[in-house]
Amino acid sequence: MSEKNIIRSIQRALKILECFDLEHMELTFSQIVEMINLPKSTTSRILSTLEHEGFLIRDSDTQKYKLGYTMHLLGLVAKESMDIRTISIPYMENMTKITNETSNLYILEGLDRVCIAQVESPAPIKQLVKIGERFPIWAGATGKSILAFLDESIWYDMAKDLKQFTENTVTDPVEFVDELKEIRQKGYSLSLGEYYNEVGCIAAPIFDENRKVIGCISMSGPVYRFPKDIEYFARLITDSASNISYKLGYREKRPIYLE
Repeated sequence: MSEKNIIRSIQRALKILECFDLEHMELTFSQIVEMINLPKSTTSRILSTLEHEGFLIRDSDTQKYKLGYTMHLLGLVAKESMDIRTISIPYMENMTKITNETSNLYILEGLDRVCIAQVESPAPIKQLVKIGERFPIWAGATGKSILAFLDESIWYDMAKDLKQFTENTVTDPVEFVDELKEIRQKGYSLSLGEYYNEVGCIAAPIFDENRKVIGCISMSGPVYRFPKDIEYFARLITDSASNISYKLGYREKRPIYLE
């Protein structure tokens, strides 16, 4: 994300919330000021706002702050959304065991994909990403396996501003849209050196109970280990994605495309 797009006051508020953990469940005003290294006046205004909105609670006797009911509610929502990880990991472990390649689970956040789980390849040469790492959905197999099942208007918006990552990155708008149509029809996406040189990846979308795409699972590794005939890989990953979607409540044969 560009530095110019960051709202400083929101960033500071989030830094205050991040001060709280299992070892610091209650904090005084002075402790918070010291931890975030901001002027007292600025810190006081942010704390008042967070308290007013229910993100923090201040004990009337001790004057210490702790996380509030709004944070509790958001935590419950986040916990529910992470069920996809618990469901997906056994399938990812099986995929890695069979293929000897790294398996990843991504969720859709805005128009980005975020890796939330990974099962590493046991091979000495492997492809890995950081948990929590964010990527655009318009490049690479994982992103396109999600994007192909979003509303087509999003495709055309993204096609206006395609960037080159490698010599294999698709940047022609017509080719880009045609590829997404093909992915939607096949149910999976394949890329060879499109986002990173010499990295191959195959991915399939995951849908929720509302028949909306919410993420994908993928297998990735060195290009030279990807066979020319990828039908077996494709069947393995699409079957796994289908089973995950089913356990998340997805029942329809055809998904609803987000608008």
